[in-house]
Amino acid sequence: MNMRSISLLGVPLYTLAKNHGMGAAVQSLRHEGIVGALSERIDQFRDFGDVTLPSLTSDEGPPNLRNYDHFLNCTNAIFDVTRNLLKDEDMIFNLGGECALVLGSVAGLKQHPSDRLGLLWIDAHGDFNTPETTGSGCVGGMPLAFVCGRGPRFSLEIEKLRPIIHESAVVHLGGRDFDPLESDAINSSEIKLYSPSEFRKTGVDRTAAEIADFLADQSDRLICHLDLDAIDPSIMPAVNYACPGGLTLAELRAAVRTIAKTGTLRAFNLAGYNSALDKDGLCAKVIINLVSSFSLYKS
Repeated sequence: MNMRSISLLGVPLYTLAKNHGMGAAVQSLRHEGIVGALSERIDQFRDFGDVTLPSLTSDEGPPNLRNYDHFLNCTNAIFDVTRNLLKDEDMIFNLGGECALVLGSVAGLKQHPSDRLGLLWIDAHGDFNTPETTGSGCVGGMPLAFVCGRGPRFSLEIEKLRPIIHESAVVHLGGRDFDPLESDAINSSEIKLYSPSEFRKTGVDRTAAEIADFLADQSDRLICHLDLDAIDPSIMPAVNYACPGGLTLAELRAAVRTIAKTGTLRAFNLAGYNSALDKDGLCAKVIINLVSSFSLYKS
């Protein structure tokens, strides 16, 4: 049996000053026991601590691209840490923070432009805006587009790797709240979309297997990115942009476990929890139990 190893990296990124609770989520979840939830039944576990990122106390920049310099600095820091710690590790668990952490973390996984990475993006929102389509200017609504090569330019080292992931190797699951221009962009892309109702249509297990087979065909290494607002807010209310009609915990587990069974899952990103909105800590406990149940390794 192969040695199973997982590395934990805290990525306390947030890209609007009011979202500081998302940055604080990393320490909150550490306090609630996420290290134990991840290390249980793992042969080798390493905790690399948290990426040191600058704080954000006020917003600046043009209305269609807020705090972009802050985001660039954070992305470069995440990229540098990730690419230097990933040598022979089986898997990295990126604990966020905001979804915008994905550009630096996934770029750090990609060692060569020809690397075939695949992505399961689980989110209530598209995160596929660009400065040309956004209504809010929030970078947190753009990271999937950035990963797919759309949007502004980044550092030279990251630019050489773009698109980090080709749209044809991306599945978006759980989406139900897209901006109009964002919806046009994502529907005209090569990304495969499964809303919660579409995920359930022919049976969750069957659809999860379909998604896993597709991504395994399109890539050699997989990333699973989970924004917790994909979960129905009756279960997970401590998120910034709650949207009804989301996935159940059982449905989410089915998707993640089926992806893990491909044996090619190399990174898992957890994002979207706002600890400032979880006064009684109940959502944190749900998250810890959920992570413990994922079975991130092929059986």
